[in-house]
Amino acid sequence: MKFNQLRDFVAVAEVGSLRGAARQLSLAQPAITRSIQELEHSLGAQLFLREARGVRLTPIGEQFLTRARGILGDIRRAQESVQQAQESAEGQLVVGLSVVAHLGIANTVIPPFHRRYPRVKLRLVEGFLPTLDKDIREGLIDLFVGPVPDTIETADLTHTKLFDNERVVVARKGHPLADATTIADLRDALWLTTTITRDAEDELNSVFSRHNLPKPRLGGQAQTALSILTLMLHTDMLAMMPVQWVRSPLLSEWLQYIRLRESFRAPPIMLVHKAGLGLTPAGEYFAHLVERSSSQMFQV
Repeated sequence: MKFNQLRDFVAVAEVGSLRGAARQLSLAQPAITRSIQELEHSLGAQLFLREARGVRLTPIGEQFLTRARGILGDIRRAQESVQQAQESAEGQLVVGLSVVAHLGIANTVIPPFHRRYPRVKLRLVEGFLPTLDKDIREGLIDLFVGPVPDTIETADLTHTKLFDNERVVVARKGHPLADATTIADLRDALWLTTTITRDAEDELNSVFSRHNLPKPRLGGQAQTALSILTLMLHTDMLAMMPVQWVRSPLLSEWLQYIRLRESFRAPPIMLVHKAGLGLTPAGEYFAHLVERSSSQMFQV
């Protein structure tokens, strides 16, 4: 099994055709075809089903794709580790950030990172661990900063706890229920759920259940910061969000939190990356900046 065979296999799997992969890699199509055939022969298994308009992965091919991506990611990081140990550090760092991390990380981590590694391309991906963990395990995302729910299996991930977090009930400025003092006062409100965990709806239900209240009225579900903010600013929906949402200068002009007597735990904020090969020097430095700044960025 050779590096170019894995590279060609992943390209074909992602594009869905031999011709498209050849264009992407600037290679002749017969060379791609031969590379895939040699890989299948060495594995003793068929990886693709040939169809009229391209190819699709076999079940074995789908399993192998996860391994191949992980191997290519490890090779990329190994190459970049050597490059970044020299003065002219280049390469790429892909960082997954939750909304909470986005709200505090730009002004405290990114400027010093770019001063240290001006030629390393930094790519930020917004999301929560349940939606990004597959890419982390496959090496497509170098590290993640954000909440880690109890339901996530992290045995093959390296995770460092940055701090414990809390949630508050967030509303638009001027919300009619802004003067509520207990969760019971909000029993008739319309609620927005997010995808911090796979079971965000059940998580909100459990909060109401613990206080002997009926299930909350659900008005919507959102995944990105933009969709959450849009729904909250244009409706009377409430959301149970990390406290950083209302402490951020970017959002405090539009959002407020309702001061309730009850307190609500949030999943801890952690720094997560794939176990094994480790981070590149650029990745290590980014992680160092996050750890050094976390008490100021995310202090609750």
